[in-house]
Amino acid sequence: MKIEQYEFPDDLFYVLRDPGHIWIKRKSENIIQLGIDDYASKRAGKIEFVRTIKEGQRVKKNQIIGTYESGKWVGQIRAPIAGEIIEKNEQLRKTPDFINTDPYGEGWILSIEGKDIENKLVEDKEIVPTGDKLEKYIRWRISEE
Repeated sequence: MKIEQYEFPDDLFYVLRDPGHIWIKRKSENIIQLGIDDYASKRAGKIEFVRTIKEGQRVKKNQIIGTYESGKWVGQIRAPIAGEIIEKNEQLRKTPDFINTDPYGEGWILSIEGKDIENKLVEDKEIVPTGDKLEKYIRWRISEE
């Protein structure tokens, strides 16, 4: 799905709460991968630094699990589900601007393992697939610029 100049792949879920603009990809029944969506990566400017909590740590839903920084801005990353951090994208240490150049590929940030992920994604009203609700939210954000 494309909304103005921003891309939102159809196979992902998107977090609409603040701080939002997180995409979620189901990697398996119990594992998700997440990153920053195209809108946030373009609005933030060139990403210069990404900081996340350590692998192996348990996290609660909505807990701050990291930040991403540009020369003009610092954004928070919150856990969309409860679980355990099982993998960090170590490439972002040397090349944090992968978030700008390939936000849905090499710019992924963390993987979280949790329980009952499918139900958690479907039941959370602020996590949506591409569609009308995402488009309405992004158009509202654009109008606020």
